[in-house]
Amino acid sequence: MSDLPASETKPKAERLKETITLLKKLPQVGIPENSYIYGKVKDLMTTWVNDGPAITERLDFKSHWGTLFLPTQPGKVSSLDLKAKRTA
Repeated sequence: MSDLPASETKPKAERLKETITLLKKLPQVGIPENSYIYGKVKDLMTTWVNDGPAITERLDFKSHWGTLFLPTQPGKVSSLDLKAKRTA
C-alpha cells in the first residue's frame, strides 16, 4: 500500500493503462512475452496496479539493463529505461 493518502495516489485505471502500454512495447523491442524477464516485469506491474507501492527496480534483460519506474504520485508516468550493455 502507498504511503500517500488515497486521494493523492495515481488511480488504478491510470496504472492499468500505463501497464498495458509498457507490456505491449516489450515484444516490439525484442522481449518475448514467454520470457522470464517479461513475466518479472508483468508481475511487478500487476502488484503496482493493485495499489502496490511505488517501485524502482533494475532488471537484467541479457542484452540490456532496464530500470522500471512505477510511481504512485498522480502526474508521474511509469517508464522502463533500457540501456544496452557494453560488449567486450
